[in-house]
Amino acid sequence: MKIILQDSRRYMLRFDKGEEVFAGLAEFASKNQIDAGVFWGIGTVSEADLGFYNPFLKQYRSKPLVENFEIISLMGNVSVHEGKPSLHAHGSFGRTDFSVIGGHVFKLVALATCEVFFIKLEGRIGRQNNPEFNLNLMA
Repeated sequence: MKIILQDSRRYMLRFDKGEEVFAGLAEFASKNQIDAGVFWGIGTVSEADLGFYNPFLKQYRSKPLVENFEIISLMGNVSVHEGKPSLHAHGSFGRTDFSVIGGHVFKLVALATCEVFFIKLEGRIGRQNNPEFNLNLMA
């Protein structure tokens, strides 16, 4: 990951071929002591791990996908859970046949590039488990 441009709280980040975007964002937040932030991105990916929450099972159904996608929309936030950065994001991805797939994003591997605009927020957003859903919700 490379920081292309920054000011006191905004960053333009670039992920290159083969870089795992979410691991890089978590490392970026940890290294820069960011306890609250929002981000969105565009680009291309060669792998995506997407999910859909099942309220009856109280867990995500995850599906790893290995194919080339255009990132149509990627948006999320950064908070802190158990002392570590926690990313929560959703995305829409275009396939080569121009169909679209989307969902909760667990993992993305950049193909040519993934460009992420990141805003650091003042303060701290924590996460706490909600037993009704078995989800770590903002607290």
